Amino acid sequence: MTEPIIKLRNVNHYFGSGENRKHALKDITLDIYPGQIIICTGPSGSGKTTLLTMLGGLRSCQDGSLEILGEQLNGASKEQLAKLRLNVGFIFQAHNLMMFLTAKKNVRLSLELHEKYYQENMDALAVDMLTKVGLGDRVDYYPAKLSGGQKQRVAIARALVSSPKIVLGDEPTAALDKESGRKVVGLMKELADTQKTTIIMVTHDNKILDIADRIIIVDEGALASKEKEEAFILKMRDSPS
Repeated sequence: MTEPIIKLRNVNHYFGSGENRKHALKDITLDIYPGQIIICTGPSGSGKTTLLTMLGGLRSCQDGSLEILGEQLNGASKEQLAKLRLNVGFIFQAHNLMMFLTAKKNVRLSLELHEKYYQENMDALAVDMLTKVGLGDRVDYYPAKLSGGQKQRVAIARALVSSPKIVLGDEPTAALDKESGRKVVGLMKELADTQKTTIIMVTHDNKILDIADRIIIVDEGALASKEKEEAFILKMRDSPS
């Protein structure tokens, strides 16, 4: 049996202190395996993004056990978290592109973080990934000249180009039309199948639920039961897209 790439045991997370202390994640226990595609859904403000940022090493684990790639992240140092993030591709809702760099250079940045790409033609790898997301004719455009959906595709190309072990997406297809969304999701599925990349997406996009190996529901900071998961999946499959 393969070992989980991410293992959470009784994880809690709090914001604030004293009377204003908010219990954001409640007693979360979860195993995620290499090559799995996990979709995380649930009401707005339920803790989905907090969970996602924790799984990407953007915040440390305060309470409980969180192991990612064999590293215990409860009380992890900033250095530990930074090292972990080199294995994670992030797709943020806000794109977070460098406005003074072209699409190609934004994607290339991701490769420059990894010594293993120093001997490779990084420009060619960046152009190839941009072509795969349908932006082969926009490689030398600056973000200001791109539409919202095109910026999102640059952000997706940047997250995927270095073949990270884990990809985390916060509504990665929200700004995309149906065709672009399917193209991007197909790319992610290919990474999961061929390179055992683990993909975790927070999304409300019912059109991409079919690629998930598992759909988890976060509600008021807690994971919904298996029964609720199954009922949700049935409901989605029955509803018109």
